[in-house]
Amino acid sequence: MIFIGAAATSFNQTMTRPLIDNAFFQRIASGDQTAFALLVAHYHKSVYSVAYRLTRSVPLSEEIVQDVFLKIWLKREMLVEIANFPAFLHTVSANMIYSTLRQQQRDILSICDTDLEERSPAANTTEHVVQDREYESLLEKAIRRLPERQQQTYILIKKEGMKREAAAAAMNISPETVKSNLEQAMKNIRAFCMANLDLLTIIIWLGW
Repeated sequence: MIFIGAAATSFNQTMTRPLIDNAFFQRIASGDQTAFALLVAHYHKSVYSVAYRLTRSVPLSEEIVQDVFLKIWLKREMLVEIANFPAFLHTVSANMIYSTLRQQQRDILSICDTDLEERSPAANTTEHVVQDREYESLLEKAIRRLPERQQQTYILIKKEGMKREAAAAAMNISPETVKSNLEQAMKNIRAFCMANLDLLTIIIWLGW
């Protein structure tokens, strides 16, 4: 059994600072799970702290810590070749956080192509409720910035569920114009989302 997460935290309460040298990494490379547990317990808090500072999510931070140390365990044979383990851990952690936030970006970006109500229902957890509120807030900001006709078209079709012909009649324009307005609205919403999501990449590297 590999000591990660709660097991490592508990182990950390009774451990002394391990002598992290080549011989120590050789033990891990050879499959010594006790040595690996010492390594996890020693660095667990620092990885979690950075992950939480950037994600502001306890579940995501815990998942990142799990994934970081799992990746290290799976590649444990190469540890003896690493001259600077803290720098190596920094790189692995940064890449894992980056991948996690990029996935969040893709999740948020998906609402720019489909309305919030059209998304697959998420699990009824506090984390998902907060996430959906953030998604909805981003979408509403994008909608408010649309030109008037595009905004009206988007609301009638995407929010009120009107067919193109009905929306055309309500706005006193042709169905073709409704189609064009909606296409432009979707492009503008997506562009707004992408412009805002790009900030996450900057946050990762400046915040680290």
